[in-house]
Amino acid sequence: MKKLLWGALLLLALGALGLLPFHASDAAKLLPVKTVVVTRSGEEYVVDVGAGLRAVGRSISEALERLRELAPGELFLPTADQVIITEPEAGAVEAVAEESEFRPATGIYLCPDPSPDPAAISAYLDSHPSNTTVLDLRAALAAGKRPVLPRLLPVEGGFLVA
Repeated sequence: MKKLLWGALLLLALGALGLLPFHASDAAKLLPVKTVVVTRSGEEYVVDVGAGLRAVGRSISEALERLRELAPGELFLPTADQVIITEPEAGAVEAVAEESEFRPATGIYLCPDPSPDPAAISAYLDSHPSNTTVLDLRAALAAGKRPVLPRLLPVEGGFLVA
């Protein structure tokens, strides 16, 4: 019984000091992200997650950090199912593969610039999943190969996966 009491007191003390390895989030403030659009513009990356949330940074991580600062709630990237990389993709494919914020199962697409609105294309991409994921991309780049990524081609009234 004493061990249980000491354990509970230790957890309370660590929680009060903010030293626990997890943090609580108010679910009402979470902003789940479905689709992320990454554009390389010169030496900077533009990251767009829809709903008017767009940020620029020298890296994708920096742009995502700025997005978190701009967001009216807590940006929640584990729900992202797709990453769209706009063309020309010089360096952006490698940067997406290196970004640890993206789940390994997240699908990857290439798209000509200007890219679609992430919120508008999410439903279409849900029914046309990518055959290449972030994990596939990481594995191919580690092996010195460059995978062929599915492309979103603009057609009248929308896009087509090719």
